[in-house]
Amino acid sequence: MTRKAAWAGVSFWAALTLGAIFRSEKNGLFLLTALGFAVIVYSALKGYRRHAVVCFIAFAVGIALNSGYTHFVYDRLIAMDGKEVTMHGYIKDISQIDGNYDRVIVCGKVDGIRTEISYVLPFGDMHYYDEISVTDTVSVIEDGVRFDSGSYNYSKSVFLQGGYATGHYELSGHSVNPVFRWIRVYRDRLFERIMSVCPKREGAFLGAMLCGDKSEMSPAMKTELYRSGLGHIFAVSGIHLVIAAAFFGFAVGKIVKAKRAVYWLTLVEIWGFAVFAGLSVSVVRAAVMMTFTRSGYYFGRKSDGFNSLGLCAVILTASKPYTVISPSFVLSFLAVAAIECVTLSKHEEDGKVGSTLRLSAAVLFMTAPASALLFGGVSAASVVTNLLLVPLCTVSLQICFIVLFTGGGALAAPLLIAAALPVKFVLYFSDKLARLDFSYVFASSRVMIFIIIAGSVLMTYGCIRIRESSKVAVCTAAVLAVWCASTNITRVLDNDIRVTVLPDGKKSAYIISVSGRAYVFDVGCKGRLDSALQHQMDRIGIREMPYAFILDDGAVTAAGYDADFFLQPDIVFISDDLITADGRAVFLNSEDTADLGDMQVKSADDGFVVSYEDCKFFLGKGKMEINGDMIDISGEKRPLEFDGNELSRI
Repeated sequence: MTRKAAWAGVSFWAALTLGAIFRSEKNGLFLLTALGFAVIVYSALKGYRRHAVVCFIAFAVGIALNSGYTHFVYDRLIAMDGKEVTMHGYIKDISQIDGNYDRVIVCGKVDGIRTEISYVLPFGDMHYYDEISVTDTVSVIEDGVRFDSGSYNYSKSVFLQGGYATGHYELSGHSVNPVFRWIRVYRDRLFERIMSVCPKREGAFLGAMLCGDKSEMSPAMKTELYRSGLGHIFAVSGIHLVIAAAFFGFAVGKIVKAKRAVYWLTLVEIWGFAVFAGLSVSVVRAAVMMTFTRSGYYFGRKSDGFNSLGLCAVILTASKPYTVISPSFVLSFLAVAAIECVTLSKHEEDGKVGSTLRLSAAVLFMTAPASALLFGGVSAASVVTNLLLVPLCTVSLQICFIVLFTGGGALAAPLLIAAALPVKFVLYFSDKLARLDFSYVFASSRVMIFIIIAGSVLMTYGCIRIRESSKVAVCTAAVLAVWCASTNITRVLDNDIRVTVLPDGKKSAYIISVSGRAYVFDVGCKGRLDSALQHQMDRIGIREMPYAFILDDGAVTAAGYDADFFLQPDIVFISDDLITADGRAVFLNSEDTADLGDMQVKSADDGFVVSYEDCKFFLGKGKMEINGDMIDISGEKRPLEFDGNELSRI
């Protein structure tokens, strides 16, 4: 049996994935099913008996780990909901909310359970890896209107949060890891240097690409880059570590002649950069695989990519089993698996362009189903951007690594300006590409998800088995054309009205969508829910946003649309009399009606009255009316949606 670690890793990963998705409720059923399947394979296929035994044992270990973690960690932590607890640990991450408060992730122990808790604490002299003790009333993190916080943090094994600046903390004055602290501080200073030297958009791009910090990227910019297929460049991973190790190894090799010393110094550099990048799942996966690869060379043994990937799955999820369903973990592992499959198929006749095309297509189709399920769409343009734009990003990244390794001295400013030049072209091209209809395939229906999965399975196999790269290119274009045609047909056929509701106490925001066209209503939110509106428009599959309506502070709110929305409205109707220089803004007096053809919108004191065919809505502050039925939504904590028949939580 070859690749035992790979078979075991995949089985272990499958067990943890099923356990995490179903919250450990069906672990017994999964274990019995796996046992039955293993018995059948063992009995019927003698050549695969070892495979059956290894896979079942690994699967059983994964189920046992998930069950144990859920019972002894997750359940006990969730039981602390609403209780005052004291946590002793260290500051793992810290980010500034405003001038008065910081969001702090503390890693430590509560009642003997090792975990992480998110706190909002008053601004103070706090630093990475400072020893800290926090006393606060904690609550379970749940999905909200602005962000799916519960699902996001669940995959990171962060289940509890403190109140908003209600806790009391004490710093011991000691750092649990001064070296790691210095590395993280250096990263923040380098990020600030990048932002101070480069233009805002280029600086935000370089900072995210090098440091993994996307805080300076606007929601519109993020949407643009993810739709154009460049989002993966910000997940610090293999390409970053390869460049870093190459630069470092070359420099050290000129000074140190002993190969053993160079090997150990390079490993230290690899893991030092992983700490620099925040120890995200993707960078840790890449660091582990590079460690295995370089160790193989060092000990005179050839490293196998699939075995390394299988061992990575075990190492990354052993202490935090729920990590297995984090988007970063899933996409990173699927992408590497696609690369390994294509590499093993040995297409020597491919040229450099053909090989890159085959790899890019394989990664696209291997990750497409996960992308559709996790994010509601797939970037069809990623094949083009990987060929044309990623090499330019790599050039900028190499220049940034020179700044990183030289300490950001006198040459930092000209080098960063030089690094920003390719990025400027990348941003221009990605913006144009992202706005094309065929660049992004929305998976806003079950039919589209099925079509994407079927096409992905077929083309993943094709990328591995088809010998000629030109045929791979033709088949890739054909499948993408089918996806684009299918999503456009689905959009045309889905001509029912849909109302998406984002409640925020006595304020609300709404999206009325028909056939991929959205009408946005800001009723008292003053732009505070713009990022949530963008997220919902991505989920629904919006292609056009011709009109927006703002009840309060219309001029100021409309001014923020350029940064907040990827799609820009042609006309913004505002209901106050503030002076605005925005040429799109139109003043809509109370009781006036905007005739939008198939829809009429009337301004009211506390909202808007919308008429569409035989439907009539009142969209107000904390309340809405649907065909005469008034509904109080001020107490809702989750987004709502009216599908033409009933109003339900999303």
